Amino acid sequence: MKDIDTLLQEHNLDRFEIEELLRRNEKIAAIKLVRDKTNWDLRNSKDFVEAFEANDTHFTQDDSFSGNSNVSVKTFNKNGQLTVKLKLNNQPEKVVFPSDPDWAEVKKVMGNKPELLAYEKEYLENPTKFQNQKNTLFIEENGSGKWKVVLLAAVCTIVIIYLIYSNS
Repeated sequence: MKDIDTLLQEHNLDRFEIEELLRRNEKIAAIKLVRDKTNWDLRNSKDFVEAFEANDTHFTQDDSFSGNSNVSVKTFNKNGQLTVKLKLNNQPEKVVFPSDPDWAEVKKVMGNKPELLAYEKEYLENPTKFQNQKNTLFIEENGSGKWKVVLLAAVCTIVIIYLIYSNS
């Protein structure tokens, strides 16, 4: 925990510039300014601006996010079924579940969002329900590939039937 005035001096941040951006309802610009000057991640920069805005006198930087700059979490809701994908450092993107060892990384990035907590609860109650979700280490079809297979099978069937009846 550090005094906000000390942090402003350490990082050469202009108090009046931040105040002016906040007064003009340009909070995103204030966060960007703090992020550029401090090299903090987005969460710490946002938290600092909010502490500044609330006239707090102290700010505690959360270092748990600083080493996770190469972490990406995506959520998709398809037909009411949430899918959580994680890309960690240089590893391929993969579908993760609450039982996965990398779930802690998802929680660090996303926090306690209601949809994530509901997903976690539902998974813990019935993990077999989630076994049909694909891992992105394999190529996912967008649906058109399935129709191509059906069409090919239909054409082959027609050709076979034609050959059988033409030889009779």
